[in-house]
Amino acid sequence: MNESTTPCGLCGRGFSKSDLTKHHCLPKAKGGTSEEVSMICSQCHGMVHATFTNATLAAVYPTIEELRRAPELTAFLKWVRKQPITRKKKNKQRRRRL
Repeated sequence: MNESTTPCGLCGRGFSKSDLTKHHCLPKAKGGTSEEVSMICSQCHGMVHATFTNATLAAVYPTIEELRRAPELTAFLKWVRKQPITRKKKNKQRRRRL
């Protein structure tokens, strides 16, 4: 990773700051503030919200460290780390969000 890139808080791939999105670790709808934010890539952000409801994020995964260890994201994170940062794949909503 060169000096002009910032790692995604989940997958660790390097992006320019403008390519990262703000993920409210504790969702705003559940009382989160702008201080509780992690910068993650859009691919990871989409998968987080396709997998978990705000209630689950607030109750079970309120920090980026806990989210990084979520068993539901293990296979996705292993896969996405191998993808080029130019890949833009829309994540499908999971049949049943947790």
